[in-house]
Amino acid sequence: MLQLNPPIPFYSIEHDDWGYALLVLDYSQEHNTLFLIALQKTGELWWIDNTKLRMTENWSLNRIYAKTT
Repeated sequence: MLQLNPPIPFYSIEHDDWGYALLVLDYSQEHNTLFLIALQKTGELWWIDNTKLRMTENWSLNRIYAKTT
């Protein structure tokens, strides 16, 4: 388990909400990495699989996402 300092902003596909990753839990090579995300809309804390997260947009790095439904 690793505490992220500073927290990293992420978008949760599953919750359709932005949040900040506070902790990372990496089980091993055979499993996905889990992030503890504090969601902005509700303030809830969720362990979310890395396959259900997206990084925030960053114009300076030309990382632009279109919201999918």
